[in-house]
Amino acid sequence: MTAAELGVGDPAARQAVMAQAVASRTFALHFRGRRNALGFDLFATVADQVYPGADGERPEATAAANVTWGQVVVWKGQPIEALYHSTCGWSTEAANLVFRNASDVPYLREVSDRFGPGKSDYYCASSPSFRWTEEWDDSTLTAILDRTLPGALGAGAAPGRITDLRVAQTTPTGRVAELVVTGTGGTFTVPSYQVRDVLRPAAGRQLLSTLFQLYVQRQGGELVKVTAAGAGSGHGVGMCQWGAIGRARTGQSYQQILATYYPGTGLERLY
Repeated sequence: MTAAELGVGDPAARQAVMAQAVASRTFALHFRGRRNALGFDLFATVADQVYPGADGERPEATAAANVTWGQVVVWKGQPIEALYHSTCGWSTEAANLVFRNASDVPYLREVSDRFGPGKSDYYCASSPSFRWTEEWDDSTLTAILDRTLPGALGAGAAPGRITDLRVAQTTPTGRVAELVVTGTGGTFTVPSYQVRDVLRPAAGRQLLSTLFQLYVQRQGGELVKVTAAGAGSGHGVGMCQWGAIGRARTGQSYQQILATYYPGTGLERLY
């Protein structure tokens, strides 16, 4: 096991690494046989689980895997779909509000990462992606959406010059559920599961998360700049990895961390 996505060597975060070891193992067992037709179970990318190879192995991650050997998060006696992401921003999200055709299961629902009343009183606040901004001028935004919209919505989605961009609907945690793009070529609605791919900061890089607010700047009635003020990194479902680190640093055990981010589940040793 590597710590590629957790990315921490802090001894105080050891319980978070152990939680990650159990979550990764659970994910692998849940999806065992998923890609039988290809001759393997999982991709070593963000499509499944990131694995950079033997050179990326971290001793603390290997130790965590050994200490938690065989332990799996279960629901109704079966390994759960143990999704995880980098940074929730303030709360995780229900899977069925993020992914297309996702199951509405009780253990993948919104979980707050707040521990106090302060502006930064969140377990994941130490993440470099806790808060962020992205900006596009009119020509850059038009060029990006001219490329990404047809890929997401079909060849007919040719927006032309962008004249407006707005959030039409949000989830209960504030994530963008519908993004409406208006251009000289028409108006197009982008669903939640495609927002990060469509509204890219640059070619080859997804928007960090769908937890953002849009600010449109106009001059003489024409759109000149759009700013996204956002929070978090990743899809927002399941365990927040930076939140797990924050919880571990306050003394929470890996069992507590897993029980928090996957509510209603249990921990069992399957082998």
